[in-house]
Amino acid sequence: MLDLRVHFLEADGSLAPWREQILADVQSTAERVGGSVSAADGATPVDVIVERRPGETIPELGLSGACYRRGLVTVTLDPDNLNFDTNLARGELRRTLTHELHHSFRHATCGYGFRLGEVLVTEGLADAFDAEINGGDGNPWNHAIAAEDWLGVIEQAELELWADAYNHSTWFFGRNSPGNQLPRWAGYSIGYHLVKTYLAANPDARPSQMTGTPAPEVIGQAWARLKARITAAA
Repeated sequence: MLDLRVHFLEADGSLAPWREQILADVQSTAERVGGSVSAADGATPVDVIVERRPGETIPELGLSGACYRRGLVTVTLDPDNLNFDTNLARGELRRTLTHELHHSFRHATCGYGFRLGEVLVTEGLADAFDAEINGGDGNPWNHAIAAEDWLGVIEQAELELWADAYNHSTWFFGRNSPGNQLPRWAGYSIGYHLVKTYLAANPDARPSQMTGTPAPEVIGQAWARLKARITAAA
């Protein structure tokens, strides 16, 4: 079982009414993830900050997550959001924590990434890891590109894959600038389907064992396959 050390930040409001559920979800995630990842990934403790920040989460969920280094994951909750209670009850905190823990493990190996191609793989692996641990076929942000838009979006991504700079907010959150219009969550959708394509071509591969898999390996084996499928469907 993973050693997850929970710290509640409640200056912006108490989380007492949900604390029992939160701790149960963290415990469950520690057991599920700890039983799936390598001994090396599971050996280091992770601090888990659980904070309350009104209006600072994914609106559809009432919660969100972040991970910027190996030993620290942040989960942000907004109980004032009308969607929060329903999503907490159906396990969205577990899914969010699972996703962010994959980032944590990856920070200890090849890192989150600085180029679009690297980050597409990192985010795709984290969402595929969530599906491996918690079931289902991804989240709304993994299926956010309309069928008629896929080819144009993936062709634009292909031009930027290995550029020294990319606009993260545009690619992943849909915060567009003039002349650069992308669907909200485009990067998450590309990354998830890219990793799924890789997994289909490598049946023995598991996201839980791919925390150190370099992005060029995934892109090298899966990009052309994914693009060919999209082109055929266009």
